[in-house]
Amino acid sequence: MSCHLPNLRRLALASTLTTLLATGCTPIQLQEDAIRNASDALNAAQEMSPGEETQRFLLRSAANFQDQDSHENARRILRSGAFEEPAEELGNQHLLLSMASIVALEDREWAEQVATGLDPAQYNQYPEDVRPRAARLQQAVYELAGAHLDTARLLMGIDPALVGLDRQQVNDRIWQALKKTPEDQLEEAATSAIGFESQGWYELAATLRQQSLTFEAQGRAVRNWQFNWIGHQGAEALPSELTIMTQVLAQRPERITLALPLSGPLSAAGNMVREGFLAAYYGDSQQDRESTSEAPEETGSDDEGTVQASDASHGITITIVDTNGRPISELMPELLADKPDLIVGPLAKEDVAALAEEESLPVPVLALNYAPEQEGPRPPQLFQFGLSAEDEARQIAEKIREQGLNTALVLIPRGDWGDRVAGALKRKMDELDGVILDMERYAEEDNLRNVAAELLGINVSRERAIELERTLGTNIEFEPRRRQDADAIIMVAEPNIARQFKPLFAFYYAGDVPVFSPSIIYSGRPDPTRDRDLNGVFFTDLPWILDREPEFRQQAYEQFDNLDGPLGRLFAMGADAWALSTRLPLMQQVSDTRVDGHTGELWLDGNNRIHRAQMWGVFREGVPVIASGDEQAPEEIVEPLRDGDIVN
Repeated sequence: MSCHLPNLRRLALASTLTTLLATGCTPIQLQEDAIRNASDALNAAQEMSPGEETQRFLLRSAANFQDQDSHENARRILRSGAFEEPAEELGNQHLLLSMASIVALEDREWAEQVATGLDPAQYNQYPEDVRPRAARLQQAVYELAGAHLDTARLLMGIDPALVGLDRQQVNDRIWQALKKTPEDQLEEAATSAIGFESQGWYELAATLRQQSLTFEAQGRAVRNWQFNWIGHQGAEALPSELTIMTQVLAQRPERITLALPLSGPLSAAGNMVREGFLAAYYGDSQQDRESTSEAPEETGSDDEGTVQASDASHGITITIVDTNGRPISELMPELLADKPDLIVGPLAKEDVAALAEEESLPVPVLALNYAPEQEGPRPPQLFQFGLSAEDEARQIAEKIREQGLNTALVLIPRGDWGDRVAGALKRKMDELDGVILDMERYAEEDNLRNVAAELLGINVSRERAIELERTLGTNIEFEPRRRQDADAIIMVAEPNIARQFKPLFAFYYAGDVPVFSPSIIYSGRPDPTRDRDLNGVFFTDLPWILDREPEFRQQAYEQFDNLDGPLGRLFAMGADAWALSTRLPLMQQVSDTRVDGHTGELWLDGNNRIHRAQMWGVFREGVPVIASGDEQAPEEIVEPLRDGDIVN
């Protein structure tokens, strides 16, 4: 969260007694020693006649607890039944104290309740000396509640000095809040907006959200907006991110070398990445030509197969070099021959690892794979991007915890790839206070029935029954029971394996446990007959695979074959590599920059590694569909076992 909670927490801990006196609350003399906790205060209030004086007494008690940094006791009082209907004269006092404890405790649930119906101009109802504190608390409550549009509305109408900021800082926060506002809320706000300032902000946000805008077109849109809204507070102090965007556009690379294996064992992958990169490049060029009336230049190649492409609308020349059969150290002189501003590639993991061992690189490099994570410095010119399974593992952990699920059973294949997925998943679950109860590692040739039984505790249940029979010396009627402490199952398996595991979960009484998987579960090609065994499974995958609406995707499918499945994912990665090539400086300078890519939402971490947040899908009637953001796993999915379902 971007909320400045440390400062506001100190604000929330400030003495409340002065505030209550300033807002007209008559002090009630308390016997301090007698009121040691919230229960004492609430019990004492029960001895009083219901009404305004009782509420005053409780407000004073809550204020005293806040002065002692005992916000848990204050919360119990402020959320008690005594304040279901605060007296009209005391409503603002109750709200101010509530906001103080919400911020101090970082209580998001309470923040959401209070933020609902809270007018963005509420802070103006307080006396002048209390108003700055009320405004800062209100902003913090909105941010805790995720009420981004209300945060923007509050800041649009506030005097920056009231919250101790300057105009630039306020405009930066307005822009960040508008970026996080859901599309439907922004559209509704823009339709009903009254006033020069709010209308201007909403138009700017809506303009830059257009999916079809290239990076260059976004820069032009910002400049046009400034010209059209002269005198607007946002035009006079443009949000820093947009200022940096216009500066980055002036510094974008003019020469890019694309280094990929176009022959040899990795040629299928390399050629598909190349096609995606060039398709996105020319797709952006087409849009820019429509607004600049410039025509593209021809592409060509030399005798050695090095290809060049350029387009006047971009002003960017691309040189493509085949990396097959040569280590990156040997290739580097050739890659630098045309004096590129950026190298995109290599694709091979060992080449990326070799680059990561260098102290520095002669030009920035956007590698299309990841070096092993390790301690120590990396060359600052090296950026790493790829289809990381570790990102998917982390996203699964986040999804589980977002749905209020705490414990998980995990199936992951053996091997180095599985080790990386297992490590990333466990670290993220630990970070989110989730618990992995058991993690079974398997191989394709294993007895999958036994693997599932072991994971679900069926074998342990059987062993207990056998031990009991031995103890009693007689046979007993027994039905095995699965372990009951698992909230979710994480199944990392290819389709042919997953189609066997999923019916086994139902067979072993776990059909009601939600199942989550990474993209490995889906080939990318619909197969309703075979995939009906996966009904109800939630999985994360590329927008390219799940969302068929984007125009670029539709055009690509008209021009290229084999865009489903693994090759299609590589095509999408190539397209995103082009998008990143012009945005890396912006992502470095504005840490929360997000790029909506075909492989997911992309962002850059402090080690220059690109991370992705993919979409969520769910199998229904054997077909993957996009899962809605708040969709919960079904209560029970039971598909009966059929002959031939389990092959080992």
